[in-house]
Amino acid sequence: MQGGFMLVIFLQTVTTFFSHVMAAIGGNAAGPGDAVVSVYINHEKKFAFVEMRSVEEASNAMSLDGIIFEGVHVRVKRPSDYNPSLAAPLGPSQPNPNLNLTVVGLGLEHPFRILVSGLPYYFTEA
Repeated sequence: MQGGFMLVIFLQTVTTFFSHVMAAIGGNAAGPGDAVVSVYINHEKKFAFVEMRSVEEASNAMSLDGIIFEGVHVRVKRPSDYNPSLAAPLGPSQPNPNLNLTVVGLGLEHPFRILVSGLPYYFTEA
């Protein structure tokens, strides 16, 4: 029972986090209210699906790649089966360039910043 309770609490935490962040950056394109419709977490494989209300809001959420959630840098990517040509008639596939990412510590691009990816899982920030 406690494990199920903890899962519900964590689902609510993820939902609230992404809903608040989307509102803070101006990413709620479908109007007032929460952008997040549902969250599915796969604990074994350590990933989650966060479903948004609209294609435009899902595209805006792509700009959150690298955001810090509970002390961890989160990778925000499209699902592996995402097909941009099928999604194109439904809305934009790129985030709105006018999102205010600085309010959540993102979008601080400068010439001295680089991306390093594909590091082994055992690397830590320490």
